[in-house]
Amino acid sequence: MNAKFTPSVEDYLECIYQINRGQGVKSTDIAIKLSVSKPSVHRAITNLADMGLLTQEKYSLIYLTEDGQKKASEINTKHETLSSFLQTILGIEREVAEIEACKMEHGVSMNTVKKLANLQKMLSNESDMERLKKNMED
Repeated sequence: MNAKFTPSVEDYLECIYQINRGQGVKSTDIAIKLSVSKPSVHRAITNLADMGLLTQEKYSLIYLTEDGQKKASEINTKHETLSSFLQTILGIEREVAEIEACKMEHGVSMNTVKKLANLQKMLSNESDMERLKKNMED
């Protein structure tokens, strides 16, 4: 698969991954969640299908392929880890952390995300975590 993973492609994959409950996803649900038009969803779905990341029979439910599931899971993990780090370590409020994590997830490697998760785990075990958080506020 020779796919170009733009932020838009990644957003669609992550959205489908989050909506999917093993029963497929409707394009209208994607449009609502991403606040985009149905024609925009149609173009993205066609592109993602061409990339081998999902399948959809005409006017039917959308399913991630194995490759699509793997990539979407990676993107979702990045988002969750970054959002959690921003909230718990830097003390950023949830709404802001979610928005910023969404922007950051497209430009950071999984290796960096893993290291941030390890740092977060280490810091959350430290007795002086509150002192660190207070220093971050200054």
